[in-house]
Amino acid sequence: MANTAFSAPLHLVTSDDYTPAPQSALGSQPALAPLRLTRRGKFVLIALPIFLVSAAVLMLLGLFQSPANASDDTPLGVEAVSVTVIEGDTLWGIAREFAPQLEPREAVRRIGDMNNLNSSVLHPGAEIFVPTGS
Repeated sequence: MANTAFSAPLHLVTSDDYTPAPQSALGSQPALAPLRLTRRGKFVLIALPIFLVSAAVLMLLGLFQSPANASDDTPLGVEAVSVTVIEGDTLWGIAREFAPQLEPREAVRRIGDMNNLNSSVLHPGAEIFVPTGS
């Protein structure tokens, strides 16, 4: 059974039994006992600073390595019109109607790039940007 503060026997010290602590050779300060750490204490003393430093490094790396977030607004430097998709619209049809000055394949590619489209499927009611300039 572990020896705890509650289970350890009490030793009362009376003034007759009291002897002062030995003095160190350097002065009037009493000699200090060597520091003794338990296994848990050593773990906390070593692991906690390592954990804190590694967490800080990971946070800084995440801050500098995070990708830029896309905006919902019209991209800067590109002239575009906003088109609301209706039932039956296709990228090819929208490109031919709203960007006649561009070659349809190039217009479809630009529409996909501007709107971050992963497929050619358009949903009615969606608002997409169509480039108008060359």
